[in-house]
Amino acid sequence: MKNILFKTVLSLGATFLSFTLSAQEYTFKKVREFRVKSLSEVGIRDYDPKKDIFVGFIDKKSEGIELAVFDTNGEIVASQKREGEGPEDYRSSALAMGFSPEGDIFVQTSIELMKYDLEFNKVSKILFDPKVTTAVYSGPRSKFVPLTRGQEVSFIVNGSNINKIVFNDAPPQKIEMIDYYDAASRTIKSTLSLSSRKVFQGIEDEVFPVRINPIFTIDAQNSNLYFTTSIDNEITVYNPINWNVIQRIPVKHEFFKALDDIPLRESNLAFSGGTPRYSMNDKILKFDLDLIGLVYLKEISEGTLELMKSQVKPYRMFNPEFQRIILFKNGVQLPGELTIPSGLVQMTLPNNRVLVKVVNQEEELDYYPFEIWELVEKNKE
Repeated sequence: MKNILFKTVLSLGATFLSFTLSAQEYTFKKVREFRVKSLSEVGIRDYDPKKDIFVGFIDKKSEGIELAVFDTNGEIVASQKREGEGPEDYRSSALAMGFSPEGDIFVQTSIELMKYDLEFNKVSKILFDPKVTTAVYSGPRSKFVPLTRGQEVSFIVNGSNINKIVFNDAPPQKIEMIDYYDAASRTIKSTLSLSSRKVFQGIEDEVFPVRINPIFTIDAQNSNLYFTTSIDNEITVYNPINWNVIQRIPVKHEFFKALDDIPLRESNLAFSGGTPRYSMNDKILKFDLDLIGLVYLKEISEGTLELMKSQVKPYRMFNPEFQRIILFKNGVQLPGELTIPSGLVQMTLPNNRVLVKVVNQEEELDYYPFEIWELVEKNKE
């Protein structure tokens, strides 16, 4: 069955885009596009600038997940199914994947870290005892986040924007948001209590009614960790060696009613049935030098949600109309918010670029289109 890419209503979005960008120092400019020829869903999770290749997966549903290497024209260079019980396989859902400094490929699950060569032959394997096991549907959800370099690597075990709480009956002061493998002791440790987030101060011992996801990325240059949560008004920069705070970056969203009251209140969290309608932070983008971005999904009204359902439009998390990008320079938020109307931001690339997965077409296609957009200063366009 061919993949179906949904067409969004862009007229209102385009109008709002130009209004929002008018106050911005930066804008996104489309650089190029490429296609991955596949009838099955394609995900891309990391890029190696030395070899000029991507790594990701092809979700063949009942046939399983194939790990894949793509060139920058979208050609599949290598692919292999590696979830299973064989000596080369990983045994649990892959949560994250990415390139190692040597150019090999890390694939991390809840119970192991595999290293493969570029043809997905096993190079090494680390097994560990997790505090929580996580299953995800489809392929790895995020880029692998190493905390140290060298042969013995420490790394975050729970994936970014993946909930790690089995039961939602613990107060914030008893919830640690990060589990990581410590290479020195070869054990799993936990850190960053949810109660340390400013939005929970005052309700640290009260059970919160919704699950909160950790969201993070690493600065490849200095290994600092950028961290926030799905309902949060701060990005915190940590030294992942001792977990000391390096910097606190306040965030002010244009659309985030859930943050109208601090500490958080259940009354500000809108639902329709079991579907959340409130805004949620989605991912942190670490650009070159002094720029970072925060992607969030803006809230949706009950009427709009019902209209989208009746028109069989994609859910909010798959609809670029709801994806907003806030920029920060030297730790200070820049005015306005950005959008990319053609698709969803997947990850950052060198030279202040982002990879975008296109979702704005209605035709049935035998390929998956991607675009590369560059963040540029408006006066240098």
